[in-house]
Amino acid sequence: MRRLLFGIFSFALLCACDDGEIIVTNFDFEDSSLKFCEGPNRNVIYAINNDNVFESISLAFSNSQLTTDDSGNLIPPDEEEISFPLSGNNQVTYRIYDSELPTGNNTYFCSVVPPSSPKVIEEWISGTGATVFVTTGFTDETANADPDSDGLINSKEGWTLNGPYQDTDEDGIPDYLDKDDDGDNVPTITELANSNNDPVNAEGLRDFDEDGIPNYLDNDDDNDGIPTRLEVQEGDENNPEIFQTAEGISNYLNPEQTDELQHNVYINHDISRNYGFRIRIDNLKFIKQDGSGESIQFESYDFGTLRSSNVSFPQCPAQDTSCGEAEPAEETTT
Repeated sequence: MRRLLFGIFSFALLCACDDGEIIVTNFDFEDSSLKFCEGPNRNVIYAINNDNVFESISLAFSNSQLTTDDSGNLIPPDEEEISFPLSGNNQVTYRIYDSELPTGNNTYFCSVVPPSSPKVIEEWISGTGATVFVTTGFTDETANADPDSDGLINSKEGWTLNGPYQDTDEDGIPDYLDKDDDGDNVPTITELANSNNDPVNAEGLRDFDEDGIPNYLDNDDDNDGIPTRLEVQEGDENNPEIFQTAEGISNYLNPEQTDELQHNVYINHDISRNYGFRIRIDNLKFIKQDGSGESIQFESYDFGTLRSSNVSFPQCPAQDTSCGEAEPAEETTT
């Protein structure tokens, strides 16, 4: 699998050993994918290759370098790049085995006592002096991605590579990350659906009041002068769809119904996104663990990209002053 996130990367390989001979081992994991596991005292990112030769490469590092959530998934750091030296518990290990190593077998890399099979027949461990660089970023920042899962790809929601970004309801959340682009408490994906064959605008998008503005960008869908999000009943402020008083039509789509309820309730705007950790190691030196003293040096080694899917991404619209407040602690009795 090609390792992609910020582009296609290459690395310069400088091979040498103590006696001047070229070492055959090439540490090539071009067709492998990185995986992650959380061990008792360290984290491990690793890749397995079972094509022609049974081999693995793993980066073990202190669990203080990158933190994990309650499910054992890496939490994206605040910094775009972090770095740490290879020394002590931080090391890279390359191994060749006598038989196939099961893919996805986290127990081999993260258990206190690894399984005895398959047997390691060759091992190389990193020396000191190398630095690991972890560059982080979202992998859904592309024209065809849909990080808010609203049925519209980024390029259809005013996304550009470096911004500025379209924000229809001016809530501080750009449309490509906003589940409710017009801030009317009806999700964009709902307002795009058209099972009732409502009128559409020139672009073929649902436009109930035929004003040329599609429902998902119109905060008054029936053009009755009452904002959609206020055409609700008390207790259902975050769901205008269910409030119906006549003809089986939601009030927010019925221009004859103008009941209005003032409130400050907004639907949840949290989404999940896809994330990537690109790993590069500078001045990486491997030492063969057979007592021969053989070594191999990489000026810059592209370890690859670890991808995380469905990473929680909390969001608060600017108009929602209660968003982000901690839940009150539950009272306990003894």
